[in-house]
Amino acid sequence: MRTTTMRLAALGAAALLGLTGCVAAQGDEPTGPGGLPRQLVWSTYNVGTGTYNDLAAVANTLTNEEGVQVRLMTADTGIGRLAPLVNGTADYSRAGDEYYYAFEGMYEYANPEWGPQDIRMVWAPLGNYGLLVREDSGIDSFEDLEGKRFPRLTASTSINNKMEAFLNYGGLTWDDVEEVPISYGEQIAGLEAGQIDALYQNVVGSNIEELASTTDVKWLSFDDPDPARYETWEELAPMVSVGEIADGAGMEEGETARVLEYTIPVTTMGTRDPDEVHRLVTAIVDNFEHYARTTPDAKQFGLDEVLKEPLVVPFHEGTVRYFEERGVWTEELERKNDELVERGEKMREAWPGVVEASSEEELEQNWATWKKTELGTEGTDDEN
Repeated sequence: MRTTTMRLAALGAAALLGLTGCVAAQGDEPTGPGGLPRQLVWSTYNVGTGTYNDLAAVANTLTNEEGVQVRLMTADTGIGRLAPLVNGTADYSRAGDEYYYAFEGMYEYANPEWGPQDIRMVWAPLGNYGLLVREDSGIDSFEDLEGKRFPRLTASTSINNKMEAFLNYGGLTWDDVEEVPISYGEQIAGLEAGQIDALYQNVVGSNIEELASTTDVKWLSFDDPDPARYETWEELAPMVSVGEIADGAGMEEGETARVLEYTIPVTTMGTRDPDEVHRLVTAIVDNFEHYARTTPDAKQFGLDEVLKEPLVVPFHEGTVRYFEERGVWTEELERKNDELVERGEKMREAWPGVVEASSEEELEQNWATWKKTELGTEGTDDEN
């Protein structure tokens, strides 16, 4: 079943690209003073999401200022966003935690057609994401989700893991809610129609702002620091932390909430030309003033704001070179990055042998066991 699903997702992404006339730029002759390819293809979330809006602002700036035609491919699932990057249809991808799962060969990527991928972070702006409910829903805390219609997102393991972490924070599990299968992009309509009682979303973005303009909503807040509430988070969402917001959709002046903070990075394959990656991040920073105020979160693309610590996936060597030149790369960051690069190499070298020795039913568990035995972890960052 998984194999069929992934084939369809990859074919669907390729078909979408063909319909929109996007052609990957690998091999194109550089143009303009920045030396970037004439055309780049980036995959990401659907139109209207905060993630898409931020990326579109950067892409438009690169087109206007650097003469680079950046085409954005959109998909509603993790595989749909990542498959074009892995198969070479897209040059870069701003995807969710699937970039981490694919690096590790976890969950749906523990499949003979996938396995651990040589994915690298290029630029890692931070953002805030949380659980939104109607003001009149009677849901004031995560404990109040018990018995409610709770979304389980189609083909989106990364978000479903965070949803499980939300439930665990409230002392609940999936058994305590009424699961509603729904895609990421369908959530807003689902909340409006009463199909679901909560939704997961970036706290800013045109689609969520439009919802808040017609419906009284609120963000559930992680106000209790008790470590017991977060016991499962290291396994379910090792790359997240909790941060305070004051400008989320539907929030009144002076109102705050504590929601998730993590990066949805721009990523590429490790084989991408280091000089091109270096030129790209240089252009993103040099042109920051042209897009910094275009969306609520575009400011997070600034050099001073982006994540520089490689938590679960290494940075591309082109980005590392840029960080070194700007004096923001340390020996400790280099050590962590090297360890992740080495981890990836070991996983990709061992993967074919584990596949050969495993049945389809055993593969995911055998792979997790190999990583725990040979690498010391199954895929989470124990130090963070």
